[in-house]
Amino acid sequence: MQCPRFLRTMLLSFSLIAGMSSTSKASVIVKDPELVIPLVHQRGGYGDYLSAYYAAQTDDNVTAAKFYNNVFNHDLKNTDARERAFYYSVIAGNPAAVNLAKQEDKDPISALVLRNDAIVKGNWKEALKYFTSPPGDPLGQMTFLLLQAWCLYGAGQIDQANALFEKGINTPISGVFLIHYGVAETLSHHDKKAGILFEKAYRVFPGADLLLMRAYGNWLYQHHRAGKAEAMVDNLTDILPFLSISKNNLRRNLSQFPVHDAQGAVAQVYLAMASLIQQDLANQTVDENDREAKISYKVALHTEQIFLRFALQLNPNLSEAKIMLSGILAEQKHPEQARKILFPVNPDDPLKTNIQLQLARYDALLKHYSRAEKSLEELLKDYPQEISLWQTLGDIYFDQKNYPKTIQIYSKVIQLKKNKTKYDWTMFFIRGVAYEKQKQWLKAEQDLQMALKLAPNEPILLNYLGYSWALRHKNLQKAQIMLQKAIDIAPDEGAIRDSLGWIMVLNNQTALAIQQLELAAETIPQDPELNYHLGVAYWKVGRYQEAINQWNVALTCNPNPENRNLILNALQKAKKNKFLSSHH
Repeated sequence: MQCPRFLRTMLLSFSLIAGMSSTSKASVIVKDPELVIPLVHQRGGYGDYLSAYYAAQTDDNVTAAKFYNNVFNHDLKNTDARERAFYYSVIAGNPAAVNLAKQEDKDPISALVLRNDAIVKGNWKEALKYFTSPPGDPLGQMTFLLLQAWCLYGAGQIDQANALFEKGINTPISGVFLIHYGVAETLSHHDKKAGILFEKAYRVFPGADLLLMRAYGNWLYQHHRAGKAEAMVDNLTDILPFLSISKNNLRRNLSQFPVHDAQGAVAQVYLAMASLIQQDLANQTVDENDREAKISYKVALHTEQIFLRFALQLNPNLSEAKIMLSGILAEQKHPEQARKILFPVNPDDPLKTNIQLQLARYDALLKHYSRAEKSLEELLKDYPQEISLWQTLGDIYFDQKNYPKTIQIYSKVIQLKKNKTKYDWTMFFIRGVAYEKQKQWLKAEQDLQMALKLAPNEPILLNYLGYSWALRHKNLQKAQIMLQKAIDIAPDEGAIRDSLGWIMVLNNQTALAIQQLELAAETIPQDPELNYHLGVAYWKVGRYQEAINQWNVALTCNPNPENRNLILNALQKAKKNKFLSSHH
């Protein structure tokens, strides 16, 4: 079975802290109340409770916060509702979180909420009250130290703040403290010392940190060393290619220092903490059957969202946080919320082009294709060589099944990408699928084989080419080897297992085929193609009634016209079969 490629948004990763391995687990500060608080149906709030509970289960934290607050406001003695309202309000950035935090004095996150609220209001003395006892884990202690330093700075206690910055330089995240110490010295107009600190930080992070590049780049620009500053921009965009679309804007923005006050600096600390968690989660593979691992992953993701919400409360225009948070929301299948986070778009934002690209992707997810196409075409006028723009436009045409346009755009993408890497297999795969849909099989086969050469272990690619050969009764032995490899890599993919089962039918290994097809039916029972294949396999071994049953099931699964004809033909032949006639 050929797996359709769905348009997906890309999560942007900002590598703000390099060289830290698997540290984010220690920074998890929340627990999931849906796992520890029993559902209580309150009289008068039943509908809101169910709406909130369903929203929480589907990762719609914004809606969950809204309805849990409704339930709590209806019954102020309902402690369960209050706890849930607080939890989801913090994740969703709902203003109700602050008042609820005052009532959740035993919840460790309430202190963080109240501290951040004090920082937002510039009440630094109040914020410092929440630095009584540092966390027990090493990363928590280091970030605690950095946040405390900035709160002291905001309170005007500059010497005490600098002492903590100096102390942090001797920790495993020395580079982060060097950057922030340099930012503090810049804000204090200690220009010479700031330059020394930025240079030291650059030796730790040679080009892979956005804040450092912008801060040190601005320092270099102000000291008439624009050439080196622009080289830093080039180096950063080489290391983080998704930023290449913003290269010109980043260069133009070198005249502006990226942090304006202590609140903005604290927002950068939260952004760095969220980035650490994102990096750690990106390296994790969660087993769907491991409940504890799934809970741990979800809690870490919630913690990342909380840090991003804190950052945006302090600096609503912090683009990196907006892009990261919108990416999470899109991954959770809430593109409307993801799109909303990115507004308003500041025309002077150095990352505005990245934001405009993300907005076009979200428009496509929401089926606003015309708006997405128009946005991309406008961007392409300014960036005609930018591959990511062409690729996104090609994806939009593919999603609309406009295969001629897909071929045209992806041919442009392939032409622009000079040095192909293993990550470029998708451009050949998508164009190959488009060729196949246009009945241009020889060109399709050539592209699919080129994609396979670049990425020989991609299950979706192995499946598509293997099944395409099966449909054409070509290279059946080789196709079976490929499909077996695909299922070994992705054993839970029912569509791939269906393909393997079907190729076994064609290779006269019917008993083995039935085993594979029945396993596939456990994961995708409503797939019409699978049910047709299983019916054919049953028929071949004399299980005639089961075959007919399977084909009748297939008809109820909304098959496309081609598959519907196959199923009806099979049933018609079964009706005429002499064996069946003798048993009626």
